[in-house]
Amino acid sequence: MIDNLIKDNDVEHPIVDESSKTDNEHSDSLNEIEVEEEEGVVDESSQTDTYPAQSPGPVSDTEHDALESPETGRGRPPHLPNEDTRKQVYDLSSVGTTYEDIAKVLGISHDTLVKYYRPELDRGRIDANAIIAGTLFKEAQSGNTSAMIFWLKTRARWKEVTQHEISGNPDGSPVQVKVITGIE
Repeated sequence: MIDNLIKDNDVEHPIVDESSKTDNEHSDSLNEIEVEEEEGVVDESSQTDTYPAQSPGPVSDTEHDALESPETGRGRPPHLPNEDTRKQVYDLSSVGTTYEDIAKVLGISHDTLVKYYRPELDRGRIDANAIIAGTLFKEAQSGNTSAMIFWLKTRARWKEVTQHEISGNPDGSPVQVKVITGIE
């Protein structure tokens, strides 16, 4: 396995052909180095040039999250809804706050919000619409003409129709159309 030795500064370094090593031999040689380092005995001749020390470099946020998520092994830790966050989502939804803004308040994504809080989002929206519709209905019943018109246009599908009729001249003669082209 050791093909030859290189002399560098009067120290012999073995060069190992890694392609000929089996997985067991590879892990055994690494374990030997780790044991020697733990014992404080590091013989320069036992170190090889086959594994140069590498700096791990900066750790990105994604890698950092992956290191801290024992449940899945990678990614952000899963969101865990509780009664406080469920109430907060319902309250914000019931006053018309957008899903994106609710997600920002909780510090989660839009998809996570919808995944874990769909019932609170729907119930908040429905309850808010019911309260407003009830108030509008009471206003219409009390004689508020604008509320009546709005109610009929939205709930009864009434609409204002404007029709334009061309019936001719007031004396009954036909309408004459004169085309002006700009050329005589």
